[in-house]
Amino acid sequence: MNKKNFLLVLCLLLPSLVIGCKQPQTSQQTSSPFVRTQTPLPGWKKFEGRGAQLQLPESYSGGDLSQYLDVVVQKLESLGPYYQQIAQYLKQNPSAFVIWAFDSKVSKSGVLSNVALAAEPVGSTVTTDTYLDMITKQLPSEIRVVEQKKVSLDRYQAGQIVTEATISGVTAKQIMYAIKQGSNIWIVVFSTSAEEFEQRLPSFQQSINTFSVSD
Repeated sequence: MNKKNFLLVLCLLLPSLVIGCKQPQTSQQTSSPFVRTQTPLPGWKKFEGRGAQLQLPESYSGGDLSQYLDVVVQKLESLGPYYQQIAQYLKQNPSAFVIWAFDSKVSKSGVLSNVALAAEPVGSTVTTDTYLDMITKQLPSEIRVVEQKKVSLDRYQAGQIVTEATISGVTAKQIMYAIKQGSNIWIVVFSTSAEEFEQRLPSFQQSINTFSVSD
């Protein structure tokens, strides 16, 4: 994993706390002529971008930043000064994520629950296990790995890690999925406050099982 892509992974793991990751303005573009169509779950809606799709509860906003950047930034800035930092990061790095969405229901701790999705081109010999091993061995001390294992999703096999990070007295918890499809590793990270993680985990697990990418 090169330095640019490792910085992207760090930004994915801590998008809710905005730790100052600096991502180049260009990133790998993944495109496809179609996306596998799914019927949205009751009370949920579908988010699509660059050949991938994911369903989330209706309280989430955002999506493909190439189309919805202004809408996302406006909504984030309306939440107050803290979220203006997140809005600024997304304005500076609109191509970093395939999909970026946040829950408008903000926790009392001030952590913004969100999902970030990115695709990284990798060699044919790189598996999800080796990819996650590379990540966990290089994580800074602020990020603690709570769990790492393989999981079976509805459509894919995936690697999963659960991490925690405490910055400025606030603890966030993330669950990250790495899915190998063709020459790409698809990274999906759900972030929330540590106190809300168990409550939100079932919806995160339900959401990742709606993930699909064009073959």
